Amino acid sequence: MNKTPKKKSELWQRLREARTRAQLTQQDIANLFGITREAVSQWESPRPEKRTRPSIDQLKQIAKKTGAPFEDYLTNDDIDAGTDWSSPLVRGFHPDDPARDDEIRIPEDRVRFSGGNGQYAVSYEAISDSEPATYRLSWFQKERINPKKAKRFRVTGNSMEPLLFPGDSILVNLEETSVREGQVYVFRHGDQLKVKKLIPKADGSLVLRSINRDDYPDDTVPADQVADQITIIGRVRDKSGRGGL
Repeated sequence: MNKTPKKKSELWQRLREARTRAQLTQQDIANLFGITREAVSQWESPRPEKRTRPSIDQLKQIAKKTGAPFEDYLTNDDIDAGTDWSSPLVRGFHPDDPARDDEIRIPEDRVRFSGGNGQYAVSYEAISDSEPATYRLSWFQKERINPKKAKRFRVTGNSMEPLLFPGDSILVNLEETSVREGQVYVFRHGDQLKVKKLIPKADGSLVLRSINRDDYPDDTVPADQVADQITIIGRVRDKSGRGGL
């Protein structure tokens, strides 16, 4: 006879309790991912309207850091659905293999900017010599991301190491264009495409922050130049490669 899984406390409580048992601060967890302490505080917030959820990869790293079993961070919905969390979010496949019903394939794109009348239009061009990545549909559903509004791009440069390395592929949600402090975004800066953390300031200016701050110090765009200089493409929600979100 199958036993009904024991009802668990909410994820934010389990995250806080495991971190406290391991004698770690929210800043310790933030340092693990190169994010702000405030972002970790949102994971542990008792207020639903303030709360966010770590990604599966982040949960796995938190489990390793705190010494708590990864299964402790799964919700009852996860258990009821019988999700196989041991399988990777992105899997390899043969180009001739058809996608399964529970999979989404997303190709890699280049971003193009075309200017005119003081405005920049954004277009995307599929990279013909790259294979699409196959993602689990359940992950998109859990993260509330529309797969039709997701794009993959290739990282260049080392400004975001060790979070993102040159050659890594990132999955970007094009519908997340409202800047939330400390999150990683792909955006136009002038005529360049960049991926960095964005930090809005009270005076309307915008701080562009790299992880590798020794080589790439903060760049602040004044409030009166943000509209002309910055176009948000979307928020980075997943990556594949050597770094870790």
